[in-house]
Amino acid sequence: MKNLVVYSTCLSVIGCQTIENPLANVSSVSSNAISSSGCGEKPMVSLSGKDVEEVVLNESTVTKSGQVSANKNVGYTFTATTGQKLSYNTDADVCLWVFTPDNTIFKGGELPRNGKYIIQVAAPQGVKTFDLTMGLGVLETAASIPTVSPTDTPEATSERTSDNNNYQSSLENNNIQPENDISQEQALELVEKWYAAKPRIFAPPFDKDLLNELATGKLYQRVGGEDGSIDWLQKYNYYYTYNKSAITNIMGFSNSGSRPYIKVRIVEELYLQGEKGIDQTNSGEYQIDYIYFFAKDNGTWKIYNNEKISDAG
Repeated sequence: MKNLVVYSTCLSVIGCQTIENPLANVSSVSSNAISSSGCGEKPMVSLSGKDVEEVVLNESTVTKSGQVSANKNVGYTFTATTGQKLSYNTDADVCLWVFTPDNTIFKGGELPRNGKYIIQVAAPQGVKTFDLTMGLGVLETAASIPTVSPTDTPEATSERTSDNNNYQSSLENNNIQPENDISQEQALELVEKWYAAKPRIFAPPFDKDLLNELATGKLYQRVGGEDGSIDWLQKYNYYYTYNKSAITNIMGFSNSGSRPYIKVRIVEELYLQGEKGIDQTNSGEYQIDYIYFFAKDNGTWKIYNNEKISDAG
């Protein structure tokens, strides 16, 4: 597990909505060398003073929210000293660049000089809303997420392996307490419950009460909100059946930062059923890497969002 100390990188998390909303468009990832994420090595838009907000960063985190597009970027400027480490965390599909006081793009590691830095945020396409958490201490982040999708249940578990959690080790070695009280076991159990519940959520009885027990935030709205997956399935007389769901690998976990997460590999076989039979385009067996983010809802940990990382198959 890597601690993310700043990346001048772009985020493009492709959500395979095959499972949770058959109608959703699957965006594709592609920099001034346009990378597959749609983010350039350098931003295409120059920031004006009114688009840049000054923030004070230290070992406690600062979270800012905003909306960006390819043509409208925003920036956050902060003062730092040589040797400090900048960290940031966002689960949004946005592009990020960090500029040093001499206006070069920072590539990571320790900050090279004293002065004012700028984090510039843009969208690879369309309009994107984001929450960006920043700090100058150790902040585990989801800022480097690749792309893909499916499902899994606790009944059909394969051998599970976990990466060495270097981040957790460094916390223990330095007597630093995690910022959130969710454990890897709790996070895994929530994801297992999610996959066990999907046959009742994405098929009759389309159980929104069960969805509410497990999901909050973006996931709940995407599935159970107005015009969400459940509404779409009911409107067009579709439903999903699941032949197989299994978590086969735990690839990372963090309970630090503003949004704890777990990364898992999932094998799932599912079929979209309609009045004319199986929709083959949105059916089949998948092996996919997913990242699940968690948030507390009235004191209870729930899944806040899930995003496809990459196609493991």
